Amino acid sequence: MKEMTLHIESNLEAPSLSRARLASIKPSLEPRYEDVLLVVSELVSNSVRHTDTDDIDVRVESNDGHVRVEVSDDGPGFTSATPRLDGLGLTIIEKIADSWGMALSGDRFTVWAELKL
Repeated sequence: MKEMTLHIESNLEAPSLSRARLASIKPSLEPRYEDVLLVVSELVSNSVRHTDTDDIDVRVESNDGHVRVEVSDDGPGFTSATPRLDGLGLTIIEKIADSWGMALSGDRFTVWAELKL
């Protein structure tokens, strides 16, 4: 199992910092590295764009032929029936990921996606 975790400030640099950090586990994400990069980038961008959160947690775990991406913040979240669709982020996630969803844990809202390797 390979894992990358990152706690970053929510700002315009957050997506690129997340992508850069993902390189540390690149071999364990092949052949879907580019897809995982895009998922991480879109989820972090959504957190920055659609919440007033101060910080974002990013977790990527590669294990047993699949990758799980989790992006958490203290924003209000959304229901599957009412996501903000003024961009393409979740449409991209839905096309690339094998599954995705959301969860509320305490005061943190998490959007997750899983991809088969």
